[in-house]
This record gives sequence, structure tokens and C-alpha cells, in this order.
Amino acid sequence: VTTIIKDIRPHQQLQHLVDWLHLREHVWMAGPAGSGKSTATEQAAHILTLPVYTLNCGMATNDWSLLGFINPTGKYIPGHMRQPFEYGGVFVLDEIDNTNPSVLTTINGALSARSYTFPDKVVTRHPDFVAVGCANTWGTGPDRQYVGRNQLDAATLDRFRKIPWGYDEVAEFDWSGRDQATWVTYVQLVRAKATELAMRVVVSPRASIIGAKALRNGMPLTQVMDDCIWNGMSQDDATRLQQVVRGVR
Repeated sequence: VTTIIKDIRPHQQLQHLVDWLHLREHVWMAGPAGSGKSTATEQAAHILTLPVYTLNCGMATNDWSLLGFINPTGKYIPGHMRQPFEYGGVFVLDEIDNTNPSVLTTINGALSARSYTFPDKVVTRHPDFVAVGCANTWGTGPDRQYVGRNQLDAATLDRFRKIPWGYDEVAEFDWSGRDQATWVTYVQLVRAKATELAMRVVVSPRASIIGAKALRNGMPLTQVMDDCIWNGMSQDDATRLQQVVRGVR
């Protein structure tokens, strides 16, 4: 399947994602915050003419969130997975490595079975049902940057084809607008130095995109820098990184 996206430059890994979803293989996308995982999944689904259903995962996510439940009057209330499982579509589990590990047992059963028992009946899996896990890690537990992530069951992880999803710094210029190339270059410099220093800070393409929009509309550069980069850090981290970046410039 050939990727065709108009009006916006796709992430460099989009074709990779489309190829697996075309085969109806479940995909685990691991990458830093703001790297465009959710957007790319929507684009891939559009290319494949499949509907998208998204569940934002967290520790409060439970089996009811996925499967639904029978209410006190006896009526079945569907969960997020029911529609794509029964009728086809891309089921996106956003922040999947931040969810309750017990939920992944349910996911594992649904991904591997030809049918699954929902609260109201046994449902046959639609041939166009495919799941995408958007994560910051590979499900092996917390790392330096994402300390709150959970270690997931190996059997569940094995259901997914795994795509690394880093920042696309070439496309970042197009997403932000080439008229703001100086700003994007600065954001990428800050990001690179933060990485070199092994700092637990996030400087994502969102800083480039949103900052470029603000600059384009006349917001002062110092305010954009503070609001898009520095204010999200501790004072010590911001001061240290500013000194390093200033030295480079």
C-alpha cells in the first residue's frame, strides 16, 4: 500500500506503520512524547480506509473500559474495544505502557483469539480489527525518562510488531512552517543538548509547532521560549541547559 498524505508531510515511519496495518498485524509504537504517534495512526487508518477508535490508557483503565458491562437494568453498555472488534477498525491504545497491567491480560486474549466473550455474548473478531499500542517505552518497565511506565507481560508484547517512533526532525520544519526555521533549529538544539546531558526533560516538536504559530502571530520570542521550553523544567535544569545552549550559539 502506497502512502499518500496531502497538505501535511508524513512522519518518516508512516509507510512502515501502513505496511503492517495493511497486513492486519498489531503494532506497538514506542517513542518520546510529542513524536506524532497518535497522528500517524490516524493517517494510516485513513490511507487504509479504516475507522479509528482510541482509548486513552491509565491506571484507572479497567476491563469495563475495554469490554463494557451490564448495567442494573440489564442493558449492555459497550466498552471501547467492542465496535472495532466486532465491525473492524484500528483500535488505538494510547499510553498503553501507562495502564493497569491486568488490563493487558484482556488485551492479550482479544488480540490472539478468533472470538472473545464480552459481557453480553461471544463476539467473533472482525478480519479488519487491528490494534495499535502507542507507548513511550517497549513495555519492559520504567526508564530514565519515563519513570512511571509499567512492565508488561511478555505474551502480550509478543502480539505486536514493534516500530521505533522517534522525532522526525526534518519533517518538524514543515510541520512548524519553513518561515520559522530559526526557531525550529533552536528547539532542536535545546533538545540535542538535553539528550547529551541525560536530562529528564521533554523538548518535543510541539514546542516547535506551537512556538512557530505564536511567533508568526507576533508573540515576543522570550515569552515563547519561556512558555514552550523553559517553564516546564525545574529552575536548575532550565539554567543549566540555557548556559550550555548559549555557549553553542
